[in-house]
Amino acid sequence: MCKNTLCIIPARGGSKRIERKNIKEFAGKPIIAYSIEAALKSGCFSKVMVSTDDEEIADVARRYGADVPFMRSAETANDFATTADVLFEVLDKYAESGVEFDAICCLYATAPFVTAERLREGHSLLTEGKCSAAFTCVEYSYPIQRSLAIDAEGRIGMKFPEYAKSRSQDLDKSYHDAGQFYFTTVKALHECGSLWGPDTLPIILPELEVQDLDTLQDWALAELKYEYLHGKAQSDSADATSESVETTGKYDTLPFEIELDNYGFKSYHLLDADTSELMRKERNREDVRKWSVNQEEISAADHNTFVESLASREDVRYYAVFNSYDELVGSVNLKSMGADRLDRGIWILQDRQGLGYASSILQSLYGWLAEHTDTKVIETVVKPDNEASIALESRLGAKETGRDNDYIHFELNL
Repeated sequence: MCKNTLCIIPARGGSKRIERKNIKEFAGKPIIAYSIEAALKSGCFSKVMVSTDDEEIADVARRYGADVPFMRSAETANDFATTADVLFEVLDKYAESGVEFDAICCLYATAPFVTAERLREGHSLLTEGKCSAAFTCVEYSYPIQRSLAIDAEGRIGMKFPEYAKSRSQDLDKSYHDAGQFYFTTVKALHECGSLWGPDTLPIILPELEVQDLDTLQDWALAELKYEYLHGKAQSDSADATSESVETTGKYDTLPFEIELDNYGFKSYHLLDADTSELMRKERNREDVRKWSVNQEEISAADHNTFVESLASREDVRYYAVFNSYDELVGSVNLKSMGADRLDRGIWILQDRQGLGYASSILQSLYGWLAEHTDTKVIETVVKPDNEASIALESRLGAKETGRDNDYIHFELNL
């Protein structure tokens, strides 16, 4: 079983054929954002990190939710370093701090067609023990047995003349690497020294989801494909969501707005500018940051970029919470940790603290989640010296499931 999987997105700054390729704008946002968002949405990974030697790429990666815990070394940032060299360096760096993984996914930064569903498909092949590695590939659009070759004198002929009279449908299919992502167990990576070996299964993609990005012409063609696929997916998704709620009464993904008798929840990206800025300032309070996983202050630019990204993400929701008088009282964030698990965070506005809002909000929200979603477990992490949050988890009925150097881990069964 591969329960602890790391997603590594290699993204060095020295791209040759297309300048600043890894953060070049693609259909409205930096291309690396698509890989980060799909990885986060998939719920497959303990961590989603970007390995880069470039500060600008690191800043973009962090804005879209990825970790950049360390910068890539000069040895793995040159033209001669292999992808395996980068992966081993990342694993070694984590190991130095006592963090190890069962499996990794190498997800390329220039993979705008990657989806959370494809990542889950690949991850499940490893978690179910079907193979030790899996990666994306696509069928050649024409039989390679019927390929042609041009000789030294410029004359053309069949490369494999023995297939000259064969029908295309009688020839074996051939495939090539789609260049999106590669799953492997850490054990297999060490044994093979590469991303895949003999115990590998394919994740076969349709040709419409694959595009080389080596030239500006490739880039333009990829954007046309993306616009076609994205427009079609939005239409299909709207129809499917409506049908799902009508037939089952449950949401496949959390809505952007939830209206309860005593509270209203509204996604950050739906807030007006003044309220959004107030949320940023309240979140930056020292007493909020002190207990947060990310203790850094959030700049206005980073906040706005993150808020904008929420409109297209299904893996996470950041809600502003309003009471029955339509007064802003706090914030709740939920992140998908798998099919039936959510990770939860909460903070209350400074002038609303001490009034029992946290417990009341969460009890109402948990009741709604139990009735309208398939969520079974709520996960939270609390710092050992945060007595107020520990008491909150106790009041809600959450149980401690473990401790590490930084946090107490709680779970609540709905």
